[in-house]
Amino acid sequence: MDRRQVYWVIVCALILCAGGLAADAQVLGQSQQDDAAARQIFAGTCAGCHGLDGRGAERGPNIATRADVRRRSDEELLQILRNGVFLTGMPNFSALGDAKLQALVRYLRTLQGRSDALPIPGDPQRGAALFFGRAQCSQCHMIDGRGGFIGSDLSAYAANFLPDEIRHAILNVRAATGSADQVQVSLVGGGVWDGVVRNEDNFSLQLQSSDGAFHLLQKSEVAGIKPSSHPLMPEDYGRTLSPAELDDIVGYLMSVARNATRSLAQKQAP
Repeated sequence: MDRRQVYWVIVCALILCAGGLAADAQVLGQSQQDDAAARQIFAGTCAGCHGLDGRGAERGPNIATRADVRRRSDEELLQILRNGVFLTGMPNFSALGDAKLQALVRYLRTLQGRSDALPIPGDPQRGAALFFGRAQCSQCHMIDGRGGFIGSDLSAYAANFLPDEIRHAILNVRAATGSADQVQVSLVGGGVWDGVVRNEDNFSLQLQSSDGAFHLLQKSEVAGIKPSSHPLMPEDYGRTLSPAELDDIVGYLMSVARNATRSLAQKQAP
């Protein structure tokens, strides 16, 4: 092949590449238009009863985070939209046509935080390194059997929330979780325990230490209880982690949750 032929091969390749990029851009643009249209349809037909965020209003239930709604397949949701639900006030929307109804289901999945089309922020691999490294999340929380015991297991946590909600929970842990903080329990005999009080009555308290173990202490053994000098979950992630690093952790949590959801669906498949 001479130089002139090579030149034309390169030109043709560039033209084909440009055409492919233009087609991808057109598909992306169409997808964004479809998402915007679905949002408008939801606002006009669903939000009056279920709220703009899908979490319920005066006339309709929560369809964004309720487990029984989230467990329904896309086809089951489509049937509800097509046929309505008798004697519940849920009308049918078959007049919208299947294309718009399918768009509504996809939009509902984004409100549920479950759509595979929902973009994962940041870099999940970097997020995993932060989770088990500098951010020290794994000292309290477990993912896929790795990590601490004193915090909640986060293997499927992000399946229930949108990226902004996860980010907000990391930065505003007390407001988001309302969870108990770590305390220091001084014993009459001179010992000291750090942990979280899980149960308490007039005579005893149950303390979970950072290794996950539970300790039943009689009140007569306890000399005093005070907040620990080491908070259970850091409250300064907004200063110690950059916005990009927060996105990485959110992306990691979402990636793990999606894998957990897929694995569960495969196990439950007939």
